[in-house]
Amino acid sequence: MNWLLIFGVIISFYMAFTIAANDIGNSVGTAVGSGALKMRRALILGAATMFIGAIYLGGNVTRTIGNGIIGSDVLTTTGALIIILAAAIWISFTLMRKIPISGSDAVVSAVFGYGLAAAGPSHIHFNVLGFIILSWIFSPIIGFASGFTVYYILRREFIRNISTVGLKDRVEKIFGYLQIGSSGFAALNVGAIDIAASTAVIYYAFGAGFSMDIKLIGAIGMVLGILIAGGRITGTIGRRITELVPSRGFSAQISMASVVYIFAFLGSPISPTQTLVGSVIGVGVARGTDTVKMDVIKHIATTWILTIPACIALSAGMYYAFTLVFN
Repeated sequence: MNWLLIFGVIISFYMAFTIAANDIGNSVGTAVGSGALKMRRALILGAATMFIGAIYLGGNVTRTIGNGIIGSDVLTTTGALIIILAAAIWISFTLMRKIPISGSDAVVSAVFGYGLAAAGPSHIHFNVLGFIILSWIFSPIIGFASGFTVYYILRREFIRNISTVGLKDRVEKIFGYLQIGSSGFAALNVGAIDIAASTAVIYYAFGAGFSMDIKLIGAIGMVLGILIAGGRITGTIGRRITELVPSRGFSAQISMASVVYIFAFLGSPISPTQTLVGSVIGVGVARGTDTVKMDVIKHIATTWILTIPACIALSAGMYYAFTLVFN
């Protein structure tokens, strides 16, 4: 095993750690925010189900990231290291600031930046890149519409017709159990996307001979990231965007999980974070726009907008620096 492969595995492990710590709030944040789960139990649930999703799902997304944006002839072993290191640096910065951004946005942008610097625009598969960008745009919109629709129907046809406080409490308790299940379903799909973001470029740069090994190493890194650092972002998703109870948390979570499942099946590395925030906002709007904390949303949106140019610049700059130093 050469030093590039060893270094690549280490960075992939770190990448998996940081992405999972950033993304676990997408799976269990609403369950924590609504009170259905305590933070520690939520992190354990998320770690277990994301591990399963990472091991058994995600092949389509891995192909898109590792071989869809730029060809395997452009993605060298050094390039793979540059890509994941650039994305990991940016994700670490945002994690320390407690801002939930998209790990897949960061990786795709880093792949694009490296491809431009190393080979030029003629080697970029713009049809695939266009599909990814469209999925980034539409996934939070669909999440918003789904969250709004699900909670609006639940509230209008069911919850609003409950007259007694005691019955409302019992109904919310039932939704709390349902929300635990929807959180597990969400984590399976988020795990599939996160393992691809963490390991796809290493997989395609170094070959398929150790595919299960790198997948297992990445999955272990995800579990550790969730358990050690996942609570920082989980609180942001769960409590700061809008006030949640189990019925609203379930509406947001099942909407997000369904959208992520569809796009992951199609092989699109969408942002679970953006999708969930869209669905949470949709639920908040269905309840009343004054319940949505717009200052938090603006802060998150600003960081998302910065992610794409920042990771493109980091990746391209690191390529030029690496070429200058070693050539």
